[in-house]
Amino acid sequence: MTDVGNKWSLFGLDLTRSGKWVALGCHQLMYDRGAWLLQRFDPSIRVTRGGEVILYRADAPLGEGVAPDAQTPFSAAALSADAVLLKTLHLPASTEEDLDDAMLLEVGLSSPFPDTDTRAAWRVVGRHENVIEVALAITSQAAIDDLLAESCDSSYGGAPLPEVWAFDHQGIPISFAGYGGSERQSAYLRRLVYASGLVAVVWVSCVVAITLLAGATALRADRLDATFQQVRSDAAAAAIQRESLQLGRTRLSAIERAISERPNYQYWLNHIAASAPDTVYLDRLNFDGNEVTVNGYSNNAAVYLRMLTEEPGYTDVTALSAFARDRNNGLERFSIQWRVTAPPTPPQLSEVDSEAIEESSEAEVGS
Repeated sequence: MTDVGNKWSLFGLDLTRSGKWVALGCHQLMYDRGAWLLQRFDPSIRVTRGGEVILYRADAPLGEGVAPDAQTPFSAAALSADAVLLKTLHLPASTEEDLDDAMLLEVGLSSPFPDTDTRAAWRVVGRHENVIEVALAITSQAAIDDLLAESCDSSYGGAPLPEVWAFDHQGIPISFAGYGGSERQSAYLRRLVYASGLVAVVWVSCVVAITLLAGATALRADRLDATFQQVRSDAAAAAIQRESLQLGRTRLSAIERAISERPNYQYWLNHIAASAPDTVYLDRLNFDGNEVTVNGYSNNAAVYLRMLTEEPGYTDVTALSAFARDRNNGLERFSIQWRVTAPPTPPQLSEVDSEAIEESSEAEVGS
């Protein structure tokens, strides 16, 4: 029969292999030699090696500048070199995810002890381009029991069970599983959880602060937008008022210009009336801009025409029709047209002009 395996796969990808890769990555991040987390949070441990007690942290002796944990309760006993068979293996890097299976096979082939008495431990001590360097330590259960008996005699009551270590040729510790170490690993994990909690609290605090700041900024932006809309509305109203004022100013300027360009009818009326001889009778006077047309009677219209041509403020003096004597009154009927200019300045005024201006001023005062 065909052996049907129960594999988790997605689009042809074996998810069990992916899980092993993730587990291997987490193990390297937390327990690999030289890992920052291990160097920062791993509890210190007293290691008894050859009768000498050495403090270790992150699988390395503590330096002079590094303070150990106060009265660390964790301890380890190191096997002597004579009681341990050490081997260094160079394996392909791809076998690291199945390293346990490979090392169990190597232990079965290399152990000089019976299977029931064989105890082994291994660890990756180096990584190269495509090769991993693995240190393998093999010993007997009897050697471990003797070591633990000595450690228990020298340890105080209530202390955790000591760990069992061996050192390779480079002095790198190798820990045997099943002989203590769980308490130290739990303390290490508690420190990681505590640090992660602090990071989470800081992160949540930052998120809350940023959210509050964003909310305050949004509220301020809404207020500014409302103010902007109000200012925009006021500006539109002000622009309408400004346009209205500008239109009024334009109209006023046009009126002022029209007034300034309009002849001084009051002056010219007074001037024409004052300058006319007593023998001239005006019947009709018409102003059209700066054109003046007068109709009337005179005993000698030609003399009156000549007098008009000699006036400094008159130009283009012409008779619109021939002079004809009226049968009823015996006077000559005339129709004369001319153009008036700006009133002369005071030095140019004649006596007649001065009288006309004085009469005009008196009329304005009386009104």
